[in-house]
This record gives sequence, structure tokens and C-alpha cells, in this order.
Amino acid sequence: MTIDNPIEMLTHEHSYILKVVHGLSVIDEELSRNVTVDVGRILRVVQFMRNFADKCHHAKEEAVLFPAMEAKGVPPTGCPLGAFKAEHQKGRKLVTALQEAADAYAAGQPEAVGAIRETVAEIRQLYPNHIWKEDEMAFPMALRLFTADELKQLKADFDQAESEFGQDHDQYVAFADEMERLLGE
Repeated sequence: MTIDNPIEMLTHEHSYILKVVHGLSVIDEELSRNVTVDVGRILRVVQFMRNFADKCHHAKEEAVLFPAMEAKGVPPTGCPLGAFKAEHQKGRKLVTALQEAADAYAAGQPEAVGAIRETVAEIRQLYPNHIWKEDEMAFPMALRLFTADELKQLKADFDQAESEFGQDHDQYVAFADEMERLLGE
């Protein structure tokens, strides 16, 4: 699917991130019942969050959109941009913690179950709230800030960022859909 509006592109990417984040509830629920979970799936979540959510999605926000908003007079610190950058940083730390907990779980360390569940809970708290704030507050603001020509330039800059990222979105979209299907099982 081709999306011409760069803000709509970001919102669309949010839907995939949310599928993965919501799918974490299945892993948490299995751990709460002492069911052995698929560590590979957890590590695929880590890969998705690092590559799709961070290197592709957050990179477009932090390297393209936010600086363009700053050029229009939106302060780089404080609310909203400084808060979003801080939440992106928190997300990165949580994803690292999830990988460490998954590695410990794979090594049979008993405290790893609690670490995974705690990290999953924090991820499930952070991302939906973060995405809601971007979708409902920052992105409508951005649409008001930019002219049609400026939005076209943002889209071109996003496309350039995508090409530099060099990853095939299809594999990440398929994984997000897989995580969503877990909720229905």
C-alpha cells in the first residue's frame, strides 16, 4: 500500500507497532500460568521493535519530522517533542531489558520470568499511551504546521530514510499480523 501523506504513513506504522505490543499480552498470560514460552518469539519482538519501530519509524520522526516541526517553532525540549524523544529513549531501554530477560529465560534463570513480565507490562503501558499522544496531538499539529508542498518534501525525506534503512517492511508487517493473530487463539 502506498501512502502519500507522511503523517498518515507514521499513523499506519503505529498500527503495526500496536499489534506487536498488544500481542505481548499473550506471552505475559502464558508466563502467568507457568507455560513455557517461545523465546524465539520474544526475540522476534525485540528485533521488530529495534528495526521497524526504532530504526525505521522513530528514525523518521526524530531525523525528519521533529526537526521540521522545530523549524516551524515547536520547541525541541519539553512538550511535545522533548517528551516524545524521552519516550523513544525509554522504549529503547525497555527493548534492551526484554532481550536481556529473554536471554536469561533461555538460560533457565528463574528470575527471568518476573523480569520478562515486568518489562512486558512497561512496554504495554508505554507504547499505546505514546502512540495515542502522537496520533491525537502531535500529528494533527504537524498537519496544521506544514503546507501541501512541505508535506510532499517530508514524504520524500521519509522515502529517503526508508531506502537508507534498507529493510523489507513485509517481514515486519507479517510478524505484526502474526502477533495480532495470537490474541484470537
